[in-house]
Amino acid sequence: MTEQQKGILNALLIIAVLVIANIVGPILGDYLTPDEQSFLFLASVYFGGAIYAFMTRDQLNVFIKNWPTSLVYTAVIFYICKIAAEKVINARTGIEVENIRYASTIGGFLYSVPLSMVVISLGMCVKMAPRCFNNDTVDEGGNAILLSILKICFVTSVLGLGMYTFPKAHAFMDYTILADATAVTTCGPVERDVVYVRKNSDTCKRIYVIPFKGIYESTDVSSKSG
Repeated sequence: MTEQQKGILNALLIIAVLVIANIVGPILGDYLTPDEQSFLFLASVYFGGAIYAFMTRDQLNVFIKNWPTSLVYTAVIFYICKIAAEKVINARTGIEVENIRYASTIGGFLYSVPLSMVVISLGMCVKMAPRCFNNDTVDEGGNAILLSILKICFVTSVLGLGMYTFPKAHAFMDYTILADATAVTTCGPVERDVVYVRKNSDTCKRIYVIPFKGIYESTDVSSKSG
């Protein structure tokens, strides 16, 4: 079988899958709830994305290793995320900016992970767009079409993960102030499972925390500037 014949066969297989999907879709609608249909669709997209990631794992490994040191990440994404984390932590806790240096760095990193996913996926979309307006993929045969479908699944998966993890990172901001908290300070007496972080010249935050038990209680206490 020639390469052209293989390409035609792959294209026919893809068309057959689409036809079957259009036939089976309404039938499944009679047996599956909308939530189950959504789960099945998302599972298919992420499965396709996983296949593409496996097929291009060497290129992905190189990109993942180089991304944290790239100019786009260090000078743009992480810088913006660090400032955003600083503002969010300050607004939530009332702690002055100069007292949350470590917290803002950790928060910036947490924000940068989902933002990086969104930026990378959108960048891939922009790069893929021109191919939608020419016949290169069609001329290359069914393998190229299948690879393009898997790539779309991968891009969609990365974008979805970025959107999903952002609220998780946002919810974790309150806990980042533990990086700037200390047990021995002028804010108050040394207590078991208690740390302090200075809020301003007159007030500190007293944090009673036992991580393995899920206990995290924060209260303001009066204190002279130390």
